[in-house]
Amino acid sequence: MTPFTVQTLFLLYSAISLLSAILIGALFWRKKDFSANLWLWACLLTAVATAVTIFRGDISPIISFSLMVSFETFSILLLGESLRQLGDNSSKAKLNKLLLIIPAALFAIVEIERSAGNGMVTPMMSVTATFFFALCNLFCLYQAIKVSKKFTNRFFFNFLATTFGIVIFLYFLRIVNVVIGYSGYTFDIKTLNVIIWFLIILFGSVRNLAYIVLRLHLGFAERSYLNTMNLKLSHDLEERNSMILSLERLNRSASINALASTVAHEINQPLGASRLNAQFAEMKLESDPNNVSLFKELVKNILEDINRASTIVKNLSRLSSNQNNSISNINLAESINQVIEISKGKLRASQIIMDLDCASHYQINVNMSEWQQVLINLINNAIDALDGIDASQKRIEMGVKQEGQIVKISIRDNGPGIKTGQDLKIFDLMVSDKPAGSGIGLWLSKNIINRFGGKISAHNVIDGGACFVIELAIA
Repeated sequence: MTPFTVQTLFLLYSAISLLSAILIGALFWRKKDFSANLWLWACLLTAVATAVTIFRGDISPIISFSLMVSFETFSILLLGESLRQLGDNSSKAKLNKLLLIIPAALFAIVEIERSAGNGMVTPMMSVTATFFFALCNLFCLYQAIKVSKKFTNRFFFNFLATTFGIVIFLYFLRIVNVVIGYSGYTFDIKTLNVIIWFLIILFGSVRNLAYIVLRLHLGFAERSYLNTMNLKLSHDLEERNSMILSLERLNRSASINALASTVAHEINQPLGASRLNAQFAEMKLESDPNNVSLFKELVKNILEDINRASTIVKNLSRLSSNQNNSISNINLAESINQVIEISKGKLRASQIIMDLDCASHYQINVNMSEWQQVLINLINNAIDALDGIDASQKRIEMGVKQEGQIVKISIRDNGPGIKTGQDLKIFDLMVSDKPAGSGIGLWLSKNIINRFGGKISAHNVIDGGACFVIELAIA
């Protein structure tokens, strides 16, 4: 066994520490991973401290021993801090100030001991440095056990904790060797001293490399977890979409049911007029069968009444249908007029005047059925808001104006307006200020408009009433 045996081990440890730093740097290149960066710097400091210590015979002891044991202490503390940061959920990366205070304190103590030993490296200095190394590894052991509790698979954390524990035992064994006088200096070539340093360097190297394996394992585990979460999220989104579709159907049925009685009245009017015309024609056929002009007029009236009833039924059928979910280019004014036509009976029954100001050239990309469902919801809400208001004042105004490539559709009533406190949550699910309200209509309306890439908002008007504004891109 040559006098360079321990130095050779130190040189090997320095090389492995440098290799560990390079591997971590390559693995986490351009990644803002504070834990990995701390472990990388710890390995670099160990590589420097170990390499310089080998040549301490040619360098001043204040650098080769006092400064290097402080570097090594700091590097071990960085390992523990790296593990702590690995289990820290905080987004702010912050270094503990004790990590700097402890190495500085060790440097001061060792220098005092060196001064007492006439400037030479003494066994007491070796004991002090080794004791600090053991304490720092104890800190790392504590962090490894503490952090492992935050992860499901603790195998690699337990492995790291075991290596820290073994190194702590070896450092205390080294202290005993110095205290009993068996080996007072680090580079003594006595068998037990060489074995102790060999094991310290072996487990220290394994520890440094084990962190890389740990992070690879956590990376794969995290990816697997994310895949599982993505599948769960996809399933939840499917369930959410299914729920929204069911609510849309429910809301559409409720909206149409609210119009049912007035729609029936609207259809009965042209049917009743057609019946009277038909009966009148039948009577005239008996008394004046040659009056062709009268019969033509009666037939014309009957056809107009039939067309009127057919239009109402067709518009209502379009609203209740949900077979076509595709988005297409539609004429805005035409789509609004169809809804107003269906709502005329309810408007007339409630003695509400409906005004529409919309140019005929606006085109939007929407699903016709869903878009008209939104309009039905908003018109029904406006009609309900005007319930109990003086008949001479009931009015709903719909206006359309263009701002750049956006078209704004406003639906305004002169009712009591939105209640205080409701304006912030009026589009929330299950929120309604109506006694029999379901709290679905406005939430669905917002959901539908958002799917069209638009926005919907509501506010009170200064001179009274509420105003809902829909913003959509012009096709």
